[in-house]
Amino acid sequence: MFAGLHDSLLVGYRVDGEERRLSLLLRPHHGSAPGPFRIEFEGVYAHRFDAPLLPAILSDLEEASASRLIEEEWDQIRPRMRGNGWPGGDWAIDDLDAARTYVEREGLKAYRLSSSYGLDGWILARSARMLSNWP
Repeated sequence: MFAGLHDSLLVGYRVDGEERRLSLLLRPHHGSAPGPFRIEFEGVYAHRFDAPLLPAILSDLEEASASRLIEEEWDQIRPRMRGNGWPGGDWAIDDLDAARTYVEREGLKAYRLSSSYGLDGWILARSARMLSNWP
């Protein structure tokens, strides 16, 4: 999805819940990119990273259907909604169809992150962009 992402090192990530922003901080690895960069997600509604080990060697970031992600992850999302409110917002706690309708109405996209080492997961957000610097 983004040039230079494959084989780059994910060295950190930041989440700003008030601004609904998530940033992946990346460094080139084996010539993957000319310099440090970040992927910034805007309008973040939820994210889940399985067993984050940093630095991670990223394989890919793929955009996917948000309603399909909700369907595939429903067995993980539903009990967490009941237990602690994750992922939060106006989701229908016990209704998969309502949750799918919600993400479609909000214009959300799913971004699936994969790595050869260290971290896999997903981000549910309105958009993603690559920036060539770190703040």
